[in-house]
Amino acid sequence: MLSFLHLQDFALIDDLSLEFFPGMNVLTGETGAGKSILIGAINLILGERATSGQVRTGCNKAIIEAVFEVSEGDFQLRKILEVYGLDFEKELIVTREISRSGRSTCRVNGRMVPLTALKELGTILVDLHGQHSHQSLLRPEQHLYLLDEFGDEELMKVKQQMIALIDRREEIRKKLNERGITPQERERRLEMLRFQRDEINDASISADEENSLRERLLVLDNMEKLLSTVNRAYNQIYGNDGDLPAVLDTINSFIEEFSSLVKIDTALSPFVQVLQETSAGLSELGHDLYSYLEGLVYYPEEKEEIENRLELYRRLKSKYGATVGEILAFEEQCRHEISILENSEEESQLLEKQLQELQVEIEASAGQLSCKRKEVAKKLELQVAEALHELGMESSRFSVSFTPKDTPDRKGKEELEFLFSANPGEPLKPLVRIISAGEMARVMLALKSILAEQDHIPVLIFDEIDSGIGGRTIQKVAEKMVNLSRKHQIISVTHNVHIASAADHQYYIYKEIIEGRTATRVNYLEGENRVQEIARMLSGNDTGEITRRHAEELLKKSRR
Repeated sequence: MLSFLHLQDFALIDDLSLEFFPGMNVLTGETGAGKSILIGAINLILGERATSGQVRTGCNKAIIEAVFEVSEGDFQLRKILEVYGLDFEKELIVTREISRSGRSTCRVNGRMVPLTALKELGTILVDLHGQHSHQSLLRPEQHLYLLDEFGDEELMKVKQQMIALIDRREEIRKKLNERGITPQERERRLEMLRFQRDEINDASISADEENSLRERLLVLDNMEKLLSTVNRAYNQIYGNDGDLPAVLDTINSFIEEFSSLVKIDTALSPFVQVLQETSAGLSELGHDLYSYLEGLVYYPEEKEEIENRLELYRRLKSKYGATVGEILAFEEQCRHEISILENSEEESQLLEKQLQELQVEIEASAGQLSCKRKEVAKKLELQVAEALHELGMESSRFSVSFTPKDTPDRKGKEELEFLFSANPGEPLKPLVRIISAGEMARVMLALKSILAEQDHIPVLIFDEIDSGIGGRTIQKVAEKMVNLSRKHQIISVTHNVHIASAADHQYYIYKEIIEGRTATRVNYLEGENRVQEIARMLSGNDTGEITRRHAEELLKKSRR
């Protein structure tokens, strides 16, 4: 419910705080005192566009702040708060600041939010009926939900069965989609997978082979350099190069000379050992170089064959993976999917049969739901017509319009909208096209009074619902508002004494001139002050004893 409203420098209001209570709250006062200003402020809290003209003359900005007490079980509210990154708290503080430049700032529990956040919150917190458009029942998408909630348990049972069938249908469609949906698409997928598998499998690739090929190609590209260098080294070791003495012969000569010198100085013995080891190493090296040279042979086509094989690796990498490991993993994935698809044809045929059977069940269930809805719609139409008759609209008509859809979905096989006609001979029109504010308010009151149990919006605001009606009709309006206040918090702007006296709480709105400037004020009325205001509403300025007693009697009657 709306528990607190604070306005600062808004229109004629300099600084005003209002505490609201559960039940029925009414705002009364002379025409032009500023009641519509309060309704306008609430509309801004609900996300209506702001203008710089709403800022009090001479001030830089206007501030409007509303505090709502909310239910922990309101999951729709939790969802909206979550979307905007807001934590759920038992009190929801909505603030709107309007600058002289026309710029507006919105906050929820101290956090800045876009204007759309206020609009979304407003749709579930407040319904405002009268000369403003913030009314949930003007939204056709609400009508189907309200009609279903108005129906009996049997209707909801049929609806849940239909939804369960549709959910099952979607599960089967998903499985079919994973398997290719149709035999033709499945066969096309299999053909591609088999080609990819065979292309990789026939290539017989491996990481070891790829490395070996790259190494061999490097050798072939440098064959001349290898032959020249290795052959020159071999010839110098054994003296096959006529220009230079053999390295091995030179070392062996030093071995003989040093061996004879050891007899003179034994300190040369280690040198002889090193020279002997060097000679043996060179001899072994020469043998190995000879063997290497014998192996440095290739046939002219070898390089081309290696390059072609490496090109195959590059082509497979461009299609299936950056490495040989990734290519082989892709081939294994192809094998796995082929196995699933080859074995899924029989299962797919079974699923397609189940899908066809489900579609028949869904159509039947949706048709049953439509019949139930039309039964409930007739009941609602009769009750609304009766309520409108009580509210002085004897010639009006109310109807629930059904528009069929091609295929049933989770909402059923039809869309619906509430239609209304105020006068004989006028066609039924959507509620949004009702022009008269008084007619609109009474239609909404009729619907709200019937759908009170189904309508979960906690705060209902009626702006001058008494406009243009009187007599017994206004008494019925008051009674319905009182009944509604048992399920909702009611806030009503009224000039009617019957509605005012029926309220649980009454506020008097008046103007006051302070230092030459007009300001709107609000007093909470209790006891004698409330009696005096009811008397004023009865007879204007004549608040004599008879009028006063009449006011007391009205208040006592309302309390009873």
